[in-house]
Amino acid sequence: MEDFLRKINLVQDISIQLPISKIDFIQKFRTNVDESDLSFVPFEVFESSKNEYKGNILNNSFEFKKRRKFFNNNYSFAKVTGTFKEDHNLLIVNAEINGFKKRMLLFLGIMILFYLISIFSSIFLPGENPPFIFFPFHFFPFLLFHMSLMIGIPYFVIRRSVKRMVYDVERDLHYWVTKN
Repeated sequence: MEDFLRKINLVQDISIQLPISKIDFIQKFRTNVDESDLSFVPFEVFESSKNEYKGNILNNSFEFKKRRKFFNNNYSFAKVTGTFKEDHNLLIVNAEINGFKKRMLLFLGIMILFYLISIFSSIFLPGENPPFIFFPFHFFPFLLFHMSLMIGIPYFVIRRSVKRMVYDVERDLHYWVTKN
C-alpha cells in the first residue's frame, strides 16, 4: 500500500542537509512549531498563534502539520514525520510527507461499492422496467464521468497538498536555520 501511495504521489520522501547543530535545530523547531499531539481540535481556527505549524519533537524525530486558519483555502492535508541526525557540522533531516489518511479507505470503499452496484445493476438487470436499478443503461457515461470526478478531485487536491507541503517544509526549515 505504501509503495502504491508513493507511486501516485500521495506520499513523498525528502532529505535536507542543514548547517546547524542538533540542539539548535530542536530549539528553533520549538520556537516555530506549537506543541501539539496533532489530534483533531474542533475550534482550532480560533486559536491565536503566529506559528504556522503544530506538532512535536523528540530527541531524534519530529512530526508536524500546518495549522488551520480562518478563511484559509490552502489548508494542507499532509503530515510531516521525520528523523534527524547530526553528521559533523551538518544536520541531516529525512522526512516523509503523507497526505493519505487511513480513514479515507472507508470513504473510498463506500464509493467504489456504490459505483460497482450501479454499474452491475445497469448492465445486468434485464427488461424495460427492472424492479431495482440505480441508473438506466443510457446514463452509463454519466456514471463514469461522475465516478471520475468523485474519486479524481480528492486525489488531485491531496496530491497538490503534498507537493505544496514539500516545498513549504524545505523553504521553512532553511528559513528557521538562517534567521536569528
